[in-house]
Amino acid sequence: MNFRAALTDRVVPILTLLLLSFPLTYVGTIFHEEGHGMLALAQGGTFTGIIIGQEGSYALANSYLVPIGGWIGEYVLLVIVLASSWMLKPKSFLARSVVALLVLHESISQPAYIASLQGDSAATLQILETAGIGYGASVLILESVALVLFLVAAYLSWRVFRPYFSQSFPWITRRRASLSAMSFVVAGEGIVLVGYISQILGTTMALISEIQIAIFVAFLVGLSLLAIPAAPPDRMGRRIGGPSVSTVVFVSLLFVEAQLVFFFVLPVTIPFP
Repeated sequence: MNFRAALTDRVVPILTLLLLSFPLTYVGTIFHEEGHGMLALAQGGTFTGIIIGQEGSYALANSYLVPIGGWIGEYVLLVIVLASSWMLKPKSFLARSVVALLVLHESISQPAYIASLQGDSAATLQILETAGIGYGASVLILESVALVLFLVAAYLSWRVFRPYFSQSFPWITRRRASLSAMSFVVAGEGIVLVGYISQILGTTMALISEIQIAIFVAFLVGLSLLAIPAAPPDRMGRRIGGPSVSTVVFVSLLFVEAQLVFFFVLPVTIPFP
């Protein structure tokens, strides 16, 4: 195996994609909390801002149906991303990666949150019970909705990542791109589920971080060296479809900045005017 070619053609693009994933979670968080606030205002309630913290974020909002506003906010973001991608047809590796990751984040995180019966989901469960629906029936409703949304999320994400891999690695076949996309989406859903299960079990942040690092390394090696085949000799070392050097540097710096914000800046309060 030509390790230099494998590094350039496969490892660097996947590493860049994975590093970009963490900073983009802030986008979903802001839309989630703003969704709470906008729904509160629409119901005549109050909304003064949002707080983003290490172990969770929340909106300073109050209204009857405010718990479901977060999911609405993130699905609004998902629609915006899909519509923008359809109209603009992004060509650069960075733009395509942003679209693919936001679709994956926003589509799979909501069903997992609903199924967890924690936080907003627990509050929604109480709303259903207050409306006269029994506890068992309320749980069944939420879990059924979560299952349907999870399956839709898997299909939607796969449809987005399939052309993404074909464009990022032009030498792979359509079938290989489809299988790689499926592997990426299934692994992504698994990571999200593990994260929520860890929260439910009360796992410490240190242990969660260690698990995330192990998953990150396994994900990087498995996808870049196993799921993605080696490029043919005439393409080795050529960044056809992959990130440019400036893109790799930009994403790396963005990742470092996001980590610094997470460990040394949070929590932060963003007031709503």
